[in-house]
Amino acid sequence: MTCTTFITRLQPHQALHIPLDAHTTLRVNAGTVVVRQPMRWLGETVVAPVVRLEPGQSCRIDHGGWVEIRAQGGDAEVQSHRRLPAWFAAWQALRRLVKQGLPHPQNGIA
Repeated sequence: MTCTTFITRLQPHQALHIPLDAHTTLRVNAGTVVVRQPMRWLGETVVAPVVRLEPGQSCRIDHGGWVEIRAQGGDAEVQSHRRLPAWFAAWQALRRLVKQGLPHPQNGIA
């Protein structure tokens, strides 16, 4: 699995609304944040789980969709570890091959 990490800094009471894929992990480096996960159906009721995270704590987004991350009290810093799409990982591998150069047929490798 190929992941990328983004760091987001929020000012007091600032909220970030961002679409995140399932299996994204949010980790708080500083401050306190409230994370409202994407809405989903639970029986006949729509729910949006809310999690309060302190420094060093993390949560995993189980269902993809729009997430709200809101700083509580002071400044906050949040890392998001996101999976890269399969096509992007394949593209990166192809770029590495081209950069290294393909073997020449005269070298005995066809």
